[in-house]
Amino acid sequence: MDRYEELIQKAKQDGMPKSPDGTKKLKRAINSSKWKLILSTLTILLLIVPTCYILTYMYYAFGTKSTTLMDVASKTLYITEPNSTLEELEFDMEFSLFSMSLSFEQYKQIGDEFYPAKNYDLQFMLNDLVKNEVTSHLEKIYPKYPTQTNQWLAHPNNRVEFNSDDEWRVLTGLPEETVVEAYISLSDLHQVDEVINEMKNVDVTWAAIYTGTEEKMVSDDGDLVSPIGYPVQSDQTYWSPFRDSTSHEETFLQMLKEIEPYEDIAVEVSYHKNLELAERIDYIEKNGFKTYGVVVTGPKAEIEKLKNLEMVRYLKIGEVKLWNWAR
Repeated sequence: MDRYEELIQKAKQDGMPKSPDGTKKLKRAINSSKWKLILSTLTILLLIVPTCYILTYMYYAFGTKSTTLMDVASKTLYITEPNSTLEELEFDMEFSLFSMSLSFEQYKQIGDEFYPAKNYDLQFMLNDLVKNEVTSHLEKIYPKYPTQTNQWLAHPNNRVEFNSDDEWRVLTGLPEETVVEAYISLSDLHQVDEVINEMKNVDVTWAAIYTGTEEKMVSDDGDLVSPIGYPVQSDQTYWSPFRDSTSHEETFLQMLKEIEPYEDIAVEVSYHKNLELAERIDYIEKNGFKTYGVVVTGPKAEIEKLKNLEMVRYLKIGEVKLWNWAR
């Protein structure tokens, strides 16, 4: 072995631990460094998660408020879902990282009682609706995307896809001990009060309002639009925007204005994919409120009598329940 190799061998020997204790110390140092790295990583993660939750709560408290999203969702359903109402105590709200989940139950009046209609499960990622699951309890489903012909409530100049004569025959065949939800299309535009006065022995629960677009169901921009309207009956449920309202028409108009800045969310929540609220608000403010169709509920025999009214054009049967009419 030459001198150079001897120097290399000596350097290697000098770098090696010279005793078992030295080897143990080296291993302990390595293990200690690993644990410090693991603990540091866990500490950072444990700090990040609560910080993200705090940011989430702050966003829904001061940014796009959770109550705003809840208001938009509920008010949209009041104006786009005929004969529906919501209960405040049925709202469940949960928060997770950068998201909020909202679930609630929707009800329909059939006769004198309110029955579960649909259950909504919504999830917002910040203010974007990323999940919209609807579970229906209904026997009949209102059209998801109403067009010029597949509506249950039609403008006087529009035709419908269903056969109204068949609907009247079905109504006649129902047992006398039933209460019925019925969609009535009118032969002309009317004030809502006129309709209520003509239909005395049933409850008029919801009125579709003419907004200048329903004759063709198309907006000025050429977009297909959907029917909108408001509940007619007094609604004392705490959550309802019509609770203690002195004018349901003015409350309806105010709701449209409140929803308009969040129209993208409203469109996602509702089955109705085009609302064109700015154009329709402008029309109502200039021309007032008239209806072309209403939803009514009451005893089967009283619904049948509506066929004799000149203002009634089409009938479409909705939900039917056993007798609960206590009047």
